[in-house]
Amino acid sequence: MPWICTPDFSDAGNDQGWTSRVWASAEVFGQPVPLKVKRVRLDAGAQMRGIPLGGTEAFAYVIAGSGTAQASPPGAGPERFGLDAESVLWLAACDSLDAEAGPAGLDLMVAHSTGGGAVTALRKVFAAGELPHLVSTRDTRDRLDLVTDDVPVGAKTIRADRIIYHPGDTAAAHYHTDCHHVFCVLGGSGLLYTDGAATRLSAGDSALVGPGEVHWFENDRQEEFSFVEFWAPPPTQTIWTVTGDRCTWAPAS
Repeated sequence: MPWICTPDFSDAGNDQGWTSRVWASAEVFGQPVPLKVKRVRLDAGAQMRGIPLGGTEAFAYVIAGSGTAQASPPGAGPERFGLDAESVLWLAACDSLDAEAGPAGLDLMVAHSTGGGAVTALRKVFAAGELPHLVSTRDTRDRLDLVTDDVPVGAKTIRADRIIYHPGDTAAAHYHTDCHHVFCVLGGSGLLYTDGAATRLSAGDSALVGPGEVHWFENDRQEEFSFVEFWAPPPTQTIWTVTGDRCTWAPAS
């Protein structure tokens, strides 16, 4: 069975115009997943300073809104980055992040590896149009790669993409031999199957599936079901458990 967490994102948390909650971590799940994910929400014009990154491989993904961000300690190249919806800011070897929301506010996912390993310092922002955009050849799912081999940042300890399941979409049953698979639900509601049992996930939930655990998703509702999925560390092998049924992808036209 998966480990499920539902952080409370409902209140502002303080009088500074921002909310920060841990979305996924070893402490949240009570399992040794080498990853930490936070969600930071800022009202229009609000600022949040010192969002911890851990000095490892890290990135920020804009769920909605726009704004700017600056990493610490200062490094070579641009010091302040513009952020728009579905852009990704890669932040390897940085200790913390400052963020400021634009006029529509800023909803930000911040993730970093806790698994250690050598890190090459790199700071780079990718607009949504610069990221690989794929569509499923099995059904109508839509995928945006956030951190993969096709996003040129040299990531070694973390992988992530944003995926949308349209009504009726399902994935093929599979498992990963050597990685933790983490899901943070952005919108809608769907079913996570693990070893044949179904668990409903809804917006705001997070879930962890461990190495070797068979799993797949289904959108059984009449609205889009979307989430960011992480692999930590990236899997060396994925096993598809139904002969002839697997997930494959093609570039979006």
